[in-house]
Amino acid sequence: MSLLDVPAISRGEFLARQTRLAAALDEAGVDAFIAEPSASTAYYFNISASYELSERPYLLMISRDAQVSYLAPKFELGRIERLPLVAENVHVYAWPEEESPYKVFQEQVPYDSIMLDEHARFMIAAGLMNAGIDVFPATTQINSLRAVKSDAELAILKGINRFTLELVRSVQQCIEVGMTQGHVTEAAEGLFSAAGVGAGFWSIVLFGDEAASPHGSHDGAGRVLKEGEFVLIDIGSSLHGYGSDVTRTILPKKGKVSHRLMDAWHLVHAAQGAALEKMVEGTPCAAVDKAARAVLDAAGLGDAFTHRLGHGLGLEMHEHPYLNGANMEESLLMNEVATNEPGVYVIGEFGIRLEDAVVVGKEQGQVLTGRRAKSPWEP
Repeated sequence: MSLLDVPAISRGEFLARQTRLAAALDEAGVDAFIAEPSASTAYYFNISASYELSERPYLLMISRDAQVSYLAPKFELGRIERLPLVAENVHVYAWPEEESPYKVFQEQVPYDSIMLDEHARFMIAAGLMNAGIDVFPATTQINSLRAVKSDAELAILKGINRFTLELVRSVQQCIEVGMTQGHVTEAAEGLFSAAGVGAGFWSIVLFGDEAASPHGSHDGAGRVLKEGEFVLIDIGSSLHGYGSDVTRTILPKKGKVSHRLMDAWHLVHAAQGAALEKMVEGTPCAAVDKAARAVLDAAGLGDAFTHRLGHGLGLEMHEHPYLNGANMEESLLMNEVATNEPGVYVIGEFGIRLEDAVVVGKEQGQVLTGRRAKSPWEP
């Protein structure tokens, strides 16, 4: 059975999500939740962010009693009605070109107060407020509904992340001194495409001192791998809309680096292990970041760890929760998924990062890729 042979989210799960959102709205005392096509509408209604936004609002709504509706340009209804919206008894509010969509909302939509999705553009908030609607930002409780993953979501995330790690191991077999960063990227993209998940492909491939900038440069495809250099591969794709995000700092099978670089690799690995121990229910997000940072601080490399430890992973590559040293307000919830990706970056010399997505557990976190890296030769 293929790692990618995992069912998509069922209709029943979409409807259950809508019910949970409606209950949260009722508890908050707000009439409805509104979102533009985004990860949020993909989660609640199966309407993905691929719908191209314009100055003409297309707003999906759900009320505190779970009534789903949308406000859309009248001339676009033929196209919109063909979208794979999952809901029951949908109410449609169509606005003609010669009228303001916000005036139509004010006159026809029975909501005086709304909670606006965090992805919605400012023009939407301004238009609704100018129409006399009370607009509130989505609360932490609303955001946590999507952050906590169901069994079906975890199965998809596990499948695509494990597949991605297997792909990294396959790519490693091809890497040789003299290859360019572009060659490695092309090899990885080819493997994803052959497996049928090439559409969501993205990658960062960095050699040696190029990796001292965590996300590299825009003109590094021609950089050639030299003897004694690490290869940093940060790579992913998507399955049923859910993403993978895996980073390994590796060597060709017979490659060697200096003792200093190997020591740095093992320190990053130890920092990742320290953070993993903290990825349990109830831990403040800041404490997870600080656990990894303490290992590198003790070795004198704390200043070389220049970014946060990690971020949530799901329908978006970066979503709640965010693991940074200042985030004391958020604590980890059971079945949230977040990346654990400490790194060390020394400008002009090298960069090392190791990353796995982790499911938050009650007593310990579960690494979605199946296992952490063992060495630069065993990713």
